[in-house]
Amino acid sequence: MTAVSPLAGRCAADRFPGVLAARRDGRVLADNGAGAQVPRETIDAVARFMELENAQKGAPFARKVRVSAMISEAKDAFADLIGVPHGTTGFGLNATTIAFSLARTIAHTIRPGDRIVVTDSDHYANIAPWTWLTRFGAEVVRIPVDARGELDERAYVNALAQEPVLVALPWASNATGNIFDVARLSAAAKDAGAIAIVDGVQAGPHLRVDVPASVDALFFSAYKIYAPHFGAWYAHPDFARRFFTSDDPFVPSAAVNWSMETGTQNHEGLAGWNGTIAYLRSTAGGDVRAAMDRIAAYERDLSTYALRSFEERAALLTLYGRRTADRLPVFAFNVRDGSSGFVDPITVAQALDAENIEASAGNYYSPNLLKTLAPETNGTAVRFSFAHYNDTTDVDRCFAALDALIGAAV
Repeated sequence: MTAVSPLAGRCAADRFPGVLAARRDGRVLADNGAGAQVPRETIDAVARFMELENAQKGAPFARKVRVSAMISEAKDAFADLIGVPHGTTGFGLNATTIAFSLARTIAHTIRPGDRIVVTDSDHYANIAPWTWLTRFGAEVVRIPVDARGELDERAYVNALAQEPVLVALPWASNATGNIFDVARLSAAAKDAGAIAIVDGVQAGPHLRVDVPASVDALFFSAYKIYAPHFGAWYAHPDFARRFFTSDDPFVPSAAVNWSMETGTQNHEGLAGWNGTIAYLRSTAGGDVRAAMDRIAAYERDLSTYALRSFEERAALLTLYGRRTADRLPVFAFNVRDGSSGFVDPITVAQALDAENIEASAGNYYSPNLLKTLAPETNGTAVRFSFAHYNDTTDVDRCFAALDALIGAAV
């Protein structure tokens, strides 16, 4: 099977200089879960801003006015991407920093004994900020996962019965690729009287995001959505009115700038974001959400192809997570050594690198999840993570390198 590009008439890779360069060099980019490549439109927009438009926002002169308009355009574009009203989104340094900012905005409401629910499926960006609230007396309740990385539903129901004040949820795992039912889980959290915060980092590059009304706040990493390095967030208007306020009546601009968007933002990055949005719109007749639908459909086929390759090597590869296509093209796995043990994941990744395959090894900042899934390798695993500019040739190259490593051509 050869997966068809989501771009009509041309390969997505042709729009990504970094991908083209990798292919010229014979490299396979299989670490996209850590950060994606950017299209030509993004690079050109950053260069254009730095060359011609590099000014602060505001007034009175024209370039400052244009920078202000560019920032507003970037916010509106992000709102369009995730299907929320304009005025409910903003930007920050990165997803982890945004999550800590959210934690700080609610810290004054925490009382000793307040329960906060986190999950073992999450990246630590959606655990550490809420664990920080134990400084104010909060008690953290962890929801475990099973051997496939699925949430323990009974434990979740029991945790909600304890009336937590906040529940932190994953949209998708950066290790297993599992996609979680955020609408159902967040609705249950709201019914229990909790604030519902969601990590959308891994969902953003791969899925059409439909934000449930029960989600209070949601954060993303733009650099995983084919853009420069910064983070983005959404806040429900009720949540924003409650927490995004200023204690100083003389702040010179909207209060949100002094709670979540502190200081000067990454203007060249936001210009690049507008380039990324232009790229996505160009792939689907101007509809950025339709572009994400096409990416998701393409990646389902790519995931199915990769899963088949894992299944053909099931005797020698241990894959973590779901074996069905309702997942992201993100695959954590370990290599058996032919007896009862496993090859060290770092050794595997180094061997892949020698074959020009860029793949991760470690726990990807999801230590609780990997400790459950891969205790035999001390909570570490190799990871292939693909994007819509990858194709089945890339997948084949990855598995050919594995075959050479394990000495078992299939």
